[in-house]
Amino acid sequence: MNPLISILRAAHCRSTHHFFAIDALPMVQTDAGRRLVQVLLRHHDRYLTGAKDPDTRFRDFQNHVVHVTDGYWGGAPRVAHAWYDRMQRYLRTNRPGDAAHAAGVLSHYFTDPMMPLHTQQCEREKVLHRPIEWSVTKSYDAILKTWRDDQMRIVFDLSDRVGWLGEAILHGARYANRSYFPLLDTYDLERGRVDPPAGLNLVARRSLAELFGLAITGWARVLERAAGDAEAATGKPIASASLTVGAALASIRVPMRWWIRRIEHRREQECVTRLIREFQRSGTLQENLPAEVDIVHRVVAVHRHEMSWQQQRRRAQLASQSTVVEVQTPAPQAEDRPATAEVSAGAAPEIQAVSQSDSETGSPSSAADDRPATIPFTRPVTANPFATPAHPMPRCRLSRPSPLVDAPSIGPKTAQRFASIDVETVGQFLDQSAAQMAESLLTYWITTDTVTQWQWQAKLMCEIPGLLARDCQLLAGSQYNSAATVAVCDPHALHQEVSAFAATASGRRCLRGAEPPPLADVQQWIDNAARATQAAMAPSAMRRAA
Repeated sequence: MNPLISILRAAHCRSTHHFFAIDALPMVQTDAGRRLVQVLLRHHDRYLTGAKDPDTRFRDFQNHVVHVTDGYWGGAPRVAHAWYDRMQRYLRTNRPGDAAHAAGVLSHYFTDPMMPLHTQQCEREKVLHRPIEWSVTKSYDAILKTWRDDQMRIVFDLSDRVGWLGEAILHGARYANRSYFPLLDTYDLERGRVDPPAGLNLVARRSLAELFGLAITGWARVLERAAGDAEAATGKPIASASLTVGAALASIRVPMRWWIRRIEHRREQECVTRLIREFQRSGTLQENLPAEVDIVHRVVAVHRHEMSWQQQRRRAQLASQSTVVEVQTPAPQAEDRPATAEVSAGAAPEIQAVSQSDSETGSPSSAADDRPATIPFTRPVTANPFATPAHPMPRCRLSRPSPLVDAPSIGPKTAQRFASIDVETVGQFLDQSAAQMAESLLTYWITTDTVTQWQWQAKLMCEIPGLLARDCQLLAGSQYNSAATVAVCDPHALHQEVSAFAATASGRRCLRGAEPPPLADVQQWIDNAARATQAAMAPSAMRRAA
């Protein structure tokens, strides 16, 4: 290893992002890439400062993530492309220090989405995010050694298409998202508070080792591409940089950097301790909630509210375009023809109409032509929504008087927890506030979002006949919470949404090894939801008529 790299790792790297930025440099293989590495080592202060600026200076935490289960929401690909273009501009105009800083910033936006906690969010993560990141930082060398000792073969080939950088980030985030819940489920918070590396078990370390290899190898490939693009644009090699001055500067600053590392370690330990104490005391985080977690959760909440509003608007537009027409024809008399509808192939349907005077007198509407007049009608005529269906509808598998243990996702132990707060039936569960129940349970893993999902699942099972527990879980995970929202869906669109959720870690847990539902099953859900909704509307319509 280059002696300068050894010095930088030992004395200057204070975070995982610093280590990623430095450990990728020896893996650069092209000649142009090695010339760029010399520039980065010569201006290592700017390079390492840039690697932390997104956290300490820009604080645009919504751009550090790619939430795979939220339709790949997050600004990391967009911002990464912007900083890549800036680095190219600095390299082509011979501004090596600025290019090194831009490269450091880009390394942060590139590698952050390849860490599991930046690929999804949940309430439990608010408590565990900072302790886990601290444990990962303190275990960095051990995790990196696991990757190197296991000789895992990481292949990171970059595309030649436009948008290759964002595409690489999305692929990395999708791979990292598989470790999101396993990391949360296996982390030992109490042990991690006392001894940060002890919070990560062997399974977590191995999954993180793979992701370390992915991030480091991928960043090395990006540096190779950046150097090649810069030299191709200028038509000349990147100017060489002397490393002797950089090595001397790095050696001189070792004592100061060493004390900074010790101070930051103690500060981080105190922050994590205060976080755990607040959560144990109040069951939530307010004062010690990390800014990066708080900002991302707030922005995601706004994003989801906007998406919900757009879905409601689209459904309202679809509903406004629906037309229901009821045609009442008088009883045919002996000398009259019955009123019929003529529909010619390839033409719009036509409804035959007989005037009221003609129906009373029995005389034809025209002396020249005794056929009934036709009125063109360009919208489809739907059947009476309150008519008895041709096939009997299956029964709902859950009802409000049912015991809560029969609801999806709620086992006997969880039902006992709800019974302790006087929630024993499905009806009581649906009538209570999700936030109040989550707060009353005093269980960190049963959050408001979790209870809300369970309420949606129970409501769907009570309203849509024949729906299985895993069907309810897939629909609720796809953000559907009632029969009315399912009834107006397009079958192909709903099938795509459910299939996308089924491919996530949460969706796979719902399926438990089963295959995702086919289009025919989704179509049956919609049909049953529509018939159930119409049946529920019939009594109110009869009351209005009375």
